[in-house]
Amino acid sequence: MTASCRGQRKLYRFLVGSQTQISRDAACLRTMFLCLPLKSRQASIPTSSDDSESGEKPAPSYRSALSGLGAGSAAVLSRLRALLSENKLDAYVIPNEDEHGSEIPAASELRRGFMTGFHGTAGLAVVTQTEALLFVDSRYWIAAEKAMDPSLWKLRKVDPRAMVEGGFQDYLCNLPAGSRIGVDARLIPPALKVSLDAGLPAGSKLVCQLDNLVDEVWENKPMRSTDPVNVHPLKFTGRAADSKLAELRETIVAFSSSASYLVTPLDDLAWLLNLRGNDMFNQPFFYAYLFVSSTDAVLFIDPRKVTSEVEEYLTSLGVRTKPYSTVWDFLKAETQRDPKSKVLVDPKASYAVINVLSSKATIIASPINAAKAIKNSVEIQGFYNANLRDSVAMVRWYGWLEEQVVKKKKAVTEYQAQTKLNKYRSMEKYWGGPCNFISAYGPSAALPHYEAEEEDSLVIGRDAPYLIDSGQQYLDATIDTTRTVHFGTPTKEHKRAFTRVLQAHIAIDALIFPAGTTGTNLDGIVRHHLWKDGMNFGHGPGHGIGSYGVVHESSTGISVPFVLKPGHVVTNEPGFYDEGKFGCRIESTIVAVKKKTLREFGGDIWMGFDRFTMIPIQSKLVDFSLLTKEETAWLDAHNKLSYEKLRPLLKKVGDKRALALLGKFF
Repeated sequence: MTASCRGQRKLYRFLVGSQTQISRDAACLRTMFLCLPLKSRQASIPTSSDDSESGEKPAPSYRSALSGLGAGSAAVLSRLRALLSENKLDAYVIPNEDEHGSEIPAASELRRGFMTGFHGTAGLAVVTQTEALLFVDSRYWIAAEKAMDPSLWKLRKVDPRAMVEGGFQDYLCNLPAGSRIGVDARLIPPALKVSLDAGLPAGSKLVCQLDNLVDEVWENKPMRSTDPVNVHPLKFTGRAADSKLAELRETIVAFSSSASYLVTPLDDLAWLLNLRGNDMFNQPFFYAYLFVSSTDAVLFIDPRKVTSEVEEYLTSLGVRTKPYSTVWDFLKAETQRDPKSKVLVDPKASYAVINVLSSKATIIASPINAAKAIKNSVEIQGFYNANLRDSVAMVRWYGWLEEQVVKKKKAVTEYQAQTKLNKYRSMEKYWGGPCNFISAYGPSAALPHYEAEEEDSLVIGRDAPYLIDSGQQYLDATIDTTRTVHFGTPTKEHKRAFTRVLQAHIAIDALIFPAGTTGTNLDGIVRHHLWKDGMNFGHGPGHGIGSYGVVHESSTGISVPFVLKPGHVVTNEPGFYDEGKFGCRIESTIVAVKKKTLREFGGDIWMGFDRFTMIPIQSKLVDFSLLTKEETAWLDAHNKLSYEKLRPLLKKVGDKRALALLGKFF
């Protein structure tokens, strides 16, 4: 790393602040959670028999979106290099994110995936006239090596978000002096622009544009969806949009009577207006910007997405609509309106937004993100309801899978198992479409971000643990659940590792803590059980989760530097991964609540968690000699409660196979 780049580490961390750590922790949480956008908001109930294969279609994914488009080919790379020459550029940066900073963008925004052929949900590419490099963290090393043509692309095994030697910023800083480095200004945060400007060698320049060179070489590029947006009903949101807008305006006016706010993150926008859409793989969002002042609100959106019903709804909120592409001219005009006014923006806003607003822009912590993280009583009830329905689907699926693998000794692949789970979930109320997730047996489970492929996935056997990490969208909640089971006889090594993970899981679930505790304070409490055996895991131990929204909410979680408050919904997901052998993880969704204690020292300040997930934990994977009496009691109580909640529901659907599984397999 050059001295100038090395000197920018502190600058970059200061500019990005805690938001960078939040994004990093969220990105390290592995839910491979690619769902079908919802064409309708109420799924129909399949009438096929339990063992029928009808309706078991694969969920759409990055791979299917890029299939047949020449992704990662020499021709595509050659055409891009020709454009670099035409634009007098020495290098071109290709991020994975879209212009709203979405973790999982729509098919139309998969520029990095198209250039490299690598379909993972994170990573950044850099192309010069002589080199093409992909920077990814350890979750994707194996998948990237398999996906890319090694004669065209070089893999750099380093997190592209990290300011470290060998990282992409270090690479750019070591290009020859006078280099011109191109990038789409809509796809990078302003902190990155400032950091690179300060660290590039003398005469070098970051050339930021409002167009994208990859788009020019991408033939038959998918178009953004024109599916209409939908009003998300009050029975699910628990709070009307006019109330949310009024609260936001209070924040705006408190800053300045002439200030305004530009909403750029899609999850914030959808939550604020109680609207949902179909543009994304796994999240019910739509592409738009929202400008809010004390007296006005303008939604920039493709007009084809706005039905007469939605138009009437927006008018009732005092929200005008303008075409999506006009946001830039609008912002330019806003800079001329009042010399003293400011436009408040989220830290996720792109450099393009900051550049257009110039001195008018003021970056603040998102008040929407903070409000969205605290779930109201209706949303919390939705999490209870959706998780219970999902637990029914999961146990029914486990009944089918155990019968196939153990009793019938059939060969079921990881891919087939996850496809079958989609079928069982489709039978549940408010289902949101099929998902791809982590279905991993043995050595596959040792990869925290594994994705089973139809043509190349392992048969689920009886010699190693099987891990299923499955997200799901329902209209009343977003689900994120992981369980690890064994269909044979676990070894002592399997049981000890699983038990340490279980102890870490119990430590958070049963914890009592005072108000003012941050997620960061809990990280060591989770990990110390694994540390006893010299074990650890590389992802965060828990993240925030949305209500029919984003699976990784950034304003709360375990190990993030935000104070936990009642109503914060987070996951609890410690794990362990023995490369090439096996992995295990236990994940449940929990909500922070007030708790009564014996002494009440300091008053009514004590908190803990209530658990939404009602899927039993398999006892035969547990080494009970390692558990304390309290931990054993917790496991017994959790499984007993799960049985009590699930039995009547399984009887209602007449699934005798799943009923037999309770208390036996688990």
